[in-house]
Formats: sequence, structure tokens, C-alpha cells
Amino acid sequence: FPTRRSSDLESSRLGRYYVLHKLAEGGMGVVYVGYDDALHRRVALKVLRRGAAVQEWLLREAQALGRLSHPNIVSVYEVGEHEGRTFLAMELIEGPTLRAWLDESPRSFADVLPLFLQAGRGLSAAHSAELVHRDFKPENVLIGQDGRARVVDFGIVANSQPQGAPAEA
Repeated sequence: FPTRRSSDLESSRLGRYYVLHKLAEGGMGVVYVGYDDALHRRVALKVLRRGAAVQEWLLREAQALGRLSHPNIVSVYEVGEHEGRTFLAMELIEGPTLRAWLDESPRSFADVLPLFLQAGRGLSAAHSAELVHRDFKPENVLIGQDGRARVVDFGIVANSQPQGAPAEA
């Protein structure tokens, strides 16, 4: 973690996390690289645009990810609020999206198949937890430096059980 003056850190905090830089931006919000000083690790911080419906959206994503623990699904660490804005702290996966990886050069079947299988295993784990991703695409799969694929962006996740139906044990 780079050394910075205290005043710089205070102006770039989101809850307990230091905001280091913007990682990505989309129509719904922004993802930053952050630093968790308590646990000495870098994290991804997802912040959606302001509004009650948007906060509910992010909370639903956090709750869905909190129900999942699988090597091919991004891990969620915390959902929090800072100055009226809800944020999600997640595992930082430093690597390309599956789309970017596929587009950067021709890939053999032997190279592509393991990543698609890993993404499928992540989706299968979500389905086993009665969650449907609803926005699965190569842009929502990140490939870590370890070569492992992780499914991300569960923002429009749905419960596969009808409203009021009990989940089977």
C-alpha cells in the first residue's frame, strides 16, 4: 500500500476502505480498487448511483453473493454505507474479463473449455442456492492472475423459487 499523507487518505475513504483508483464504470455505477487497512488487502468497491431503488439493487446483490461460497464466484466481504451511499466490498480479481481474454488473440478449444467449465460451475453453485444470475455474459466473468474464472455482477439476480414457496431441504 503506497504511503500517503493522512489528509489524502481521509478525502479518499469509503467506510473503512481507502479508495485507490477507479477500476471500471458502467451505467449503474463505478467499481474502485480499495485497500482494507484492517486486513491488509486490496478489494473491489462497487458503488451504485444514488437512489433508494439502486441501494436495494446493491443490497440484493450482496445478499445473493453472501449466500454463495464457491471458487468460481466472486467473494463478497461487506455491504456498507458511507455518507448516504451504499457500497459493496468484494474480492479484487486482477485480470481481464472473459470477453477481453477471448478478443485479445485466437484461442484454442483446449484453452477456452476450462474457463467456460469453471464459469458453468459457478453458475451451477448459484443455481444450487436457488439463485439465477439473469445477466450472464463473457463480460461478467473475470479471469484472475491464477487463471481461475469467477462469475461477477449478480445485480439482477433472482430467486428461482416462486414468491412464498418454501425452499426444499
